[in-house]
Amino acid sequence: MIKAFKYKYPYFPIIGLGLYSIFFLLATTKYPGGSINDITTVGYSYFHNFLCDLMLIMTESGIINAARPLGMVSHILLGLTMMCFFYILPEIFGHTNRNLIIVRQFGVITMCIFIFMFTSYHDTIVLLTGIFGTIALIPFFIELPKCEDNALKIMSVICFTLSIIVYLSFVTKVGFYYLPMLQKITFVIDAFWVVWVSLIVAKKHEEVGEVYKLNEMNR
Repeated sequence: MIKAFKYKYPYFPIIGLGLYSIFFLLATTKYPGGSINDITTVGYSYFHNFLCDLMLIMTESGIINAARPLGMVSHILLGLTMMCFFYILPEIFGHTNRNLIIVRQFGVITMCIFIFMFTSYHDTIVLLTGIFGTIALIPFFIELPKCEDNALKIMSVICFTLSIIVYLSFVTKVGFYYLPMLQKITFVIDAFWVVWVSLIVAKKHEEVGEVYKLNEMNR
């Protein structure tokens, strides 16, 4: 049972993203409407609303947000999913060193902070998440040239670049009107990256598992 868990846990981020998507979509059906761009919208607007709008107590149009409970569940699921992701991320490399330990530790810490984005300290949490997330990813990119998958390298750079653009837009308010949609585009691309990395790590674990089974059979 423990061995099975050891070889299957890289699939957790994929399962987590699936659960997040379900609860997120359910939450959007409960959202009454209103965004910082347009308070007159009815229902959830994929262009005008941020992902975090589902966790507001009151919408921008001053209506009690019935989507908040489901929005909070989806957000917590996303945070837990990304904790799992940052835990397995260093395993795409065939070695372990101080840089990769920093990636794992600060990545998990970043997502622990991220979970509290549903509180009234949302903007502060965004800033802290950006700072700790950058600390986690700098050593990752130092190690990235050692990765043999060139396509994954390119995808990693694209994801990080888009995340920086979203973060800077939120902080500086430059291009803020288009930020909700850019946020979702970035999320979809990041999700693809998460699934890709998870499958790579899962394949490595399965190969190790097969070797373990063969060794056990030959004893």
